[in-house]
Amino acid sequence: MTVGQRIKHKREQFNISQTDFAKKIGVSKQTLYKYENDIITNIPSSIIENIAKALLTTPEYIMGWSEDPAEKITKEMAEDALAKKLFDKYNSVSPEIRAAIDTLLETAKKEKKND
Repeated sequence: MTVGQRIKHKREQFNISQTDFAKKIGVSKQTLYKYENDIITNIPSSIIENIAKALLTTPEYIMGWSEDPAEKITKEMAEDALAKKLFDKYNSVSPEIRAAIDTLLETAKKEKKND
């Protein structure tokens, strides 16, 4: 994703119009259009900081140097929720089934070590 695409994607996530967002970051609507469509690619660092702040992200994400912190948190939360769900399911089955699952997991670990 380009810088412009990241700006547009985040702006649309917040459902903010180009006009309102341009005012918020201190540029004209035309300038924002040029940023989002990669017509202007040399965006001043002060504007990048304003954009990041307004979109609740980091300048590093806008520039493409890192993952969006909000998306990373969402992924981690989803992974935690899945882990909890699996753990709850594991605890709800009979001891015999848990023992079989444990055996399968141990076998898989040993096979992975031997690869």
